[in-house]
Amino acid sequence: MKFFKYLPAAILVTALAACGGGGGSSGATTGTGTTTPVVVAAPKISLSLVDATGNEVTNRLLSQTQPQFLKILLKESSGSAAAYTRVTITLDSPQAVLVPNVTSQLTDAAGLLQVRIAPADVTSSGAVQVTAVATVETVSLTQNYDLQITPGTVTLSNLSVSSSTVQRGQSVNVSVDVNVNGVDASSNSVAVTFSTGCGTVSPAPSLVDASGRATAVIQTSNTGTCVVSASASGISSEPASYTVTAPPIAGLQFVSAIPNLIYQKGSTGANTSIVSFKVIDSVGAAVTTGVKVNASLTNTDGGINFCGSPSSVISGSDGIALFSVCGGTLPTTVQVTATLDAPNAAIATSSNLLTVQTGLPTQRFFDIAATKFNFYAGGYFTSGFNNNSVDITVNAADRQGNPVPDGTKIIFVSEGGQINSTGLSSCLIAGGACTVKLIGQDYRPMGSTAAGGDPRPGRVTVLAYADGEEYFIDKKDTITGIYNNRYDAGELFEDIGSPYIDKDESGAFVSSYKNLVTNTDDGETFYPMPAGSTGNTACPLNSNAGLSVGATCNGVWDGYTKVRRQIVIVFSGGEIGQPNSYDSTIPGKHRTQVISQSKGAIAVQLSDYDGNPLPADASLSVGVIPSTSACKATLQGTQIGSTTEPTIHTATLETCATGDVIRFNASVAGGNGTKESSFDVAVP
Repeated sequence: MKFFKYLPAAILVTALAACGGGGGSSGATTGTGTTTPVVVAAPKISLSLVDATGNEVTNRLLSQTQPQFLKILLKESSGSAAAYTRVTITLDSPQAVLVPNVTSQLTDAAGLLQVRIAPADVTSSGAVQVTAVATVETVSLTQNYDLQITPGTVTLSNLSVSSSTVQRGQSVNVSVDVNVNGVDASSNSVAVTFSTGCGTVSPAPSLVDASGRATAVIQTSNTGTCVVSASASGISSEPASYTVTAPPIAGLQFVSAIPNLIYQKGSTGANTSIVSFKVIDSVGAAVTTGVKVNASLTNTDGGINFCGSPSSVISGSDGIALFSVCGGTLPTTVQVTATLDAPNAAIATSSNLLTVQTGLPTQRFFDIAATKFNFYAGGYFTSGFNNNSVDITVNAADRQGNPVPDGTKIIFVSEGGQINSTGLSSCLIAGGACTVKLIGQDYRPMGSTAAGGDPRPGRVTVLAYADGEEYFIDKKDTITGIYNNRYDAGELFEDIGSPYIDKDESGAFVSSYKNLVTNTDDGETFYPMPAGSTGNTACPLNSNAGLSVGATCNGVWDGYTKVRRQIVIVFSGGEIGQPNSYDSTIPGKHRTQVISQSKGAIAVQLSDYDGNPLPADASLSVGVIPSTSACKATLQGTQIGSTTEPTIHTATLETCATGDVIRFNASVAGGNGTKESSFDVAVP
């Protein structure tokens, strides 16, 4: 018995001679008793290179100039066309490309597929193997085909420019003929780079079109006699020239005013703004040659001026003309109008509005506030709790109500606790305001024995002050008939003296006193003023209550002084003080007590053991004892709120009887948890 293997192109079937008494034969029997194999047809794939007319390219040389195609033919085992069958084509080298670059396509009804193949570019060279793979009647068919590429010889000729003379900003068309091996280059086969020093070229590079010519556009940006050249595959063309002229001056543009807000002469804020304009041509580009630009102000109120600098300048190589504008003594708005010299005197433009503000904070417009006046920190007779805090904010404006310059420094001093603004006891104004924190900690004040002083501990006075000016009432000038926003002799003003921190809330400076709790020395402090801004004159009470140390005014308007405000913040305890448990130093009027009581309503005053209000965010509720009573109590308001004094709360009653007890409950969060306390009042 013989054994046969399947061959790639045929199936061999062997008929063996029958043994014994019969049996069929699948092969032809010779006279010697042997059999011959029968060949059965199989699917086939063929691959060749053809030109545009369909003739086979037998030398397998891939042309740089003529279109060529891979011809793939699929047959079924019966010899019929393998129609609409997918064929995958791969190339083992980037030196050649399929056009279009689609590697998987179907045969047509005749089992034929033609795909264009070309060198990747004119410099491509070397061998490329094409592999075609298809599956016909479940049989995988593969065919390899080798090709050779030689580089083409590129020549560039007839470089042309249109138009030969243009204005800067306009475009120039440029083109060149491209030949490869003596014939017109085929479409997209060669990339040409155009080079010029007078603008930008697009596209870069440019591919040859179907006529064998590469074209591009130069967008001009420089003036003068210009040159353009073309290059491809290391070959350069002869250069061509064109001329770019300067376009005519067409306009002025306002660029910026930096800053656009300046401050009155003598203010702490910026007094000068740099206003810039640009001279432009007819295509909107900067005119690079110097041009004279004249400027004027739309008003000179208060002495607005060009800072003593020229009001006519020559623009720079960027077309920019700069002018300095200085504020005068009035808050106002102004524009700068720029105009060109003849013969372009009709060209003009104006800046955006430039605003002039006074800038210095003034006493009437200096304000201080806190997020809450009473927070859980504890005083002397109450439990203390550290590191709670409240925000204290100063708002500062000039005498016209305009915000003072950003960066104006506000200084804070405190009778107790800690002032902290990112590690500082001051803050810088931004947008008209700045904020610090008052942190609850020792020192906790212990009350004052001074006449008119507050004896209660835990009350902290915070003083804020800044460089500013005394407020005055501007009068109309008798000659000009205008308000000049400048202090003139005889105008009314608010004289202020040395600032101090009113620790005992008496409204007057007390240099020394004893505190009420430990009877140790205490006293108030005043702070220095600019030289010459104080004296020994009595300060008017209408503008100075609690603001100035007595007899430190000078009767003279001071353009540089210290404006100031102070605020009282309470370090509140966390529990309701019981009426019979207060220290004797706490005045009765500040203690927890019943304000009024009847069967219809009970009103109470609640305070901590220092006689101060409970914390602002303490929550309140009311209940009835015994719980089985028919009495119903409803509390008006369930939170203490922001205040420096004990608070009054009313519970309305229904169906209550003598002997029922109304319990006022307070809940304060903080410390090691929530602190609960209550105050009981019997129904009369």
